[in-house]
Amino acid sequence: MGQKIKSVSLVSIMLLSVLSTLFLTTLTATANTVVITDAIQIVDGGTSADTQTAVGSDSEGNVHVVWARNNLHLYYSMISPRGETLIDTTQITNPGLHKIWHPDMVVDENDKVHVVWADKSGQHKIVYTVLNPWAAAMDGSASDDGTLSAINDHVVSSRAQNRDWPAIDIDSQGGVHIAWEDSYDELGRFFNQPQIYYSMLSPDLSSGSVITNFDDTLLTPIIGHKGHPDIVVDANDYVQIAWDDTRGGKVELNFIVDTSGSMYSEWADICTVVYGGNFAAGGYFQGIKPMLETANMTVYETIYGLGNTLPSAASSGNCAGYNQNAGPRTTRSRAIPR
Repeated sequence: MGQKIKSVSLVSIMLLSVLSTLFLTTLTATANTVVITDAIQIVDGGTSADTQTAVGSDSEGNVHVVWARNNLHLYYSMISPRGETLIDTTQITNPGLHKIWHPDMVVDENDKVHVVWADKSGQHKIVYTVLNPWAAAMDGSASDDGTLSAINDHVVSSRAQNRDWPAIDIDSQGGVHIAWEDSYDELGRFFNQPQIYYSMLSPDLSSGSVITNFDDTLLTPIIGHKGHPDIVVDANDYVQIAWDDTRGGKVELNFIVDTSGSMYSEWADICTVVYGGNFAAGGYFQGIKPMLETANMTVYETIYGLGNTLPSAASSGNCAGYNQNAGPRTTRSRAIPR
């Protein structure tokens, strides 16, 4: 990225009001028919890196924006429907060292602002807070975290491994639903590949506390990489969650093994890794191929032998039934599934 473009993207967070109903037609819309206001600069961070914005609006049409500054703290601003600043740039994370990533926001029916984010300082955490902007003066000046926070930086999840990409929504009863990607793997079944987790909370704004209805719940108990969830609660209070998933994907494995006679046990172990069985030194492994095929992933594997002949180990033990005696290949490995 060029330095000029980079500097602009770092110091400016822009807000566009868009006439979304125009997208209901099949006609191609031009910018001047879609954008109904000029761009509004929410903040000029100077040399700071203001990134990763999330936006929501309340029942009066006010716009609420949060963003990360230098990934160290989360900031908030409130804009009126006329583009006037009601609450200027205000830090809403507690003092201390943080690594803020990927905030998300929703505004409830009482116009309280619910925010969730990942904090990657130390043990990775999913953090939740509730803002009451109506407690501030709303005169265009900055407020402070103590005034705005109805619930202050509640840790939703903090366990071994990493977690990121939280998403949030609220049901008709005020229940808060949060989904995120998480590499926590208590039983070692997923090789620390991120999965999708979910929690439901009931915030008590009068006391500033949070009741956990459903704690960290694994939604995707199958091997593979899951990530970047989004969440929405429908009119019947059913929670809908979408994410990206490697299920249905394809994996290619290539191995090159010496055939001189000194690596026969390695042949057996490679077949154990790929197809499953017991290792030469002991211990059982399910096998990469059956494991991934259970997760609806197609595996293409090729074991190359360096030499003119393949050893008997290539056709016995856990290799039995898989040696196709293809000889020197004239086609690229991806062309023929094994």
